[in-house]
Amino acid sequence: RLNCPEAAMRSLQLAREHAASQHERLVYEGWILYDTGHCEEGLQKAEASIAIQRSFEAFFLKAYALADSSLEPSTSATVVSLLEDALRCPSDRLRKGQV
Repeated sequence: RLNCPEAAMRSLQLAREHAASQHERLVYEGWILYDTGHCEEGLQKAEASIAIQRSFEAFFLKAYALADSSLEPSTSATVVSLLEDALRCPSDRLRKGQV
């Protein structure tokens, strides 16, 4: 995540516009929604992306948004499971180091 929200948002918008596939576009839309305070809608985009194609980026978005939006102790186990699923997926390697 960048420390410059305007640049980060512009990067996400450009990435969404140039996404090579629908599942990638959904991940970028999910991050845009999450970053603008629409966490639940961001989670829905991640789930829609996963339904099309399991990818590291979609699982990472879902885990990140879920971890940030819930204080339930049981959420921790779900987040860990999502991150384990993420690590089993192909990735562009940009975010795998964050897990």
